[in-house]
Amino acid sequence: MTLLSHSRRPAVSAVTAVLAAAALLFGAAAPAMAAPPSPPPVEKLVALGDSYAAGQGAGFPLDGCLRSTAAYPYLLDAQEADPKVNLLRLAACSGATIEDVMDTQLSQVNKGTTLVTITVGANDLGIDEVYAACTPDPFSDACTAALLEASQVLGSGAIASDLTDLLLAIAERAPRARIVVTDYPIPFVPELNPSAQTVNLATLALDEQIAAGATAAAGLGANVAFTSVAYAFFGHQVGDAEPWLGANPGDPFTFLHPTAQGQAVYAAYVLGAL
Repeated sequence: MTLLSHSRRPAVSAVTAVLAAAALLFGAAAPAMAAPPSPPPVEKLVALGDSYAAGQGAGFPLDGCLRSTAAYPYLLDAQEADPKVNLLRLAACSGATIEDVMDTQLSQVNKGTTLVTITVGANDLGIDEVYAACTPDPFSDACTAALLEASQVLGSGAIASDLTDLLLAIAERAPRARIVVTDYPIPFVPELNPSAQTVNLATLALDEQIAAGATAAAGLGANVAFTSVAYAFFGHQVGDAEPWLGANPGDPFTFLHPTAQGQAVYAAYVLGAL
């Protein structure tokens, strides 16, 4: 048995050597397969804000907050291009102020949220009230009082300050989230009437406050991007042939709210910010 065992060792060694050589040969000839690229991450979106974010006037209302599936957060969820977006919750509600978002919508954001969109501030300024008071007579006492109140709000800087606080609170609840802040389009063709230009100027002042609030939050460490749609509706304002805002003042549900096309513009600007 010992002799037989010794006599087979060279044959075994030879086979081993051949197999090793073959492994080296074929291993060199066949390059290693590259691992497939990882799919891009899916953004987990929570959308906050007022009627503009809820989609009021752009589609059939789904609930008492006048949300619709034509709202830009739904459009982000439906788009196929990168980045992929999964809408977790549309918390935006018609009539919401910055304080309302803080008190009733912020709880929808958590550590799993990776994207937050927000459009808010118009109800804090009361632009609808300015238009309602000034349209019948831009020189009336009611119009003067509405403009004075709006001017005081703007002069106080409260909208910018309150928005900064809200954005920092969002960042604290969702530390991995990118926060995209949008403002409001200038709604009217300026030459339409004196009230229209008054509302346009108030909207521009509001947008400046929103930009200031977002900039301040970013300076304090929040992952905030501000994208402005102020001039994005030019050529499609109320008074143009094909407005992207509801143009019938007799229909408060749609008036001055983005149409489905207007919501698509918002979605495009948010994607551009990402």
